[in-house]
Amino acid sequence: MPDFLLNYSHDPMWLVLVVIVSTFMLEDLAIIGSGILAASGQLPAEVAFAATCVGMFIGDSALYLLGRGALIWPWLNKRFEHPLIQRQVAPLQQAPWHQLALIRCMPGLRTFGYIACGLAKVPGSTFTIANVVSIVVWAAGLFGVAFFLGRRYADQMHEWLWFLLPVALVLFVLGQRKIKKNMEESPA
Repeated sequence: MPDFLLNYSHDPMWLVLVVIVSTFMLEDLAIIGSGILAASGQLPAEVAFAATCVGMFIGDSALYLLGRGALIWPWLNKRFEHPLIQRQVAPLQQAPWHQLALIRCMPGLRTFGYIACGLAKVPGSTFTIANVVSIVVWAAGLFGVAFFLGRRYADQMHEWLWFLLPVALVLFVLGQRKIKKNMEESPA
């Protein structure tokens, strides 16, 4: 790795940016990663947790706004005619709080679910409050476990981390594909 990248990796602001951006790609792994960063002393726990929550909020809000934008622009609406999105619109209109909590806990639903929130015309205030509550609860649970295990098993994990990280990533991606495939195959 080039030296200038290694120098950046020790800057806390660089790590905060990495945590925020990583939540856009693999949210749960980003939460766990930030918990481990905090446990290893790379970032203060409060900063790592806040960066995770900010990243999640930005990503979720962007998806919600895409759904709202599809109500205005027909060319964008055509892009969101996916059955997983359309299947979530009616339940979101009937019980948005309950559905938003389920979307947060079901990793395969997040992208589609937050777009569907916009399409279902869930009010912005309802979306924002429910989203913030679900972010804090979900992230606190995963972050807390990762932080605790990171503190407890840091020495043992250090040896295996570079081996286990790619394995965990592959298993996560395969699991996501399986969940998505099962959801697409299930009847509406």
